[in-house]
Amino acid sequence: MKGIILAGGNLVEKEGKILLVQETLEEIKGKWNLPVGRIEIGESIIACTKREGKEETGFTLDPSYLIGVYELLALGLHIILFIFKSEIIGGRLTVPEDIMDVRWFSPEEIRKMENEGLLADSYVLRALEHYQNGNRIPLGSITLLRGK
Repeated sequence: MKGIILAGGNLVEKEGKILLVQETLEEIKGKWNLPVGRIEIGESIIACTKREGKEETGFTLDPSYLIGVYELLALGLHIILFIFKSEIIGGRLTVPEDIMDVRWFSPEEIRKMENEGLLADSYVLRALEHYQNGNRIPLGSITLLRGK
């Protein structure tokens, strides 16, 4: 293992469709993912989630609750992802230079993409299923503490 990565991500739903981004990262290039990214030193997981959402979609997002925590052993890394249900509160859809595309997909299309190997990882579908099943962990369950 090369190391541990903590990441925050967004599941954004609008009119029954879920927002996904198409990755440019070499190992998963062309695959679809939730808007997600690494936490920076000193940043809270919620701040990370908001920042990554804005950077990858152009939308200002506000996490409502935590859907789940997902651990991946991939690319020689141990990746721990915190996926939040997030609401659009501003901005407009844009495709940044480091993302191939940003689009809305129905849950059925996402299931088909998983079967065809078009998702960045299986956690995307798992987070969607947990969301549809009503998994809701209050944001108050997450506390950033600063040491002395």
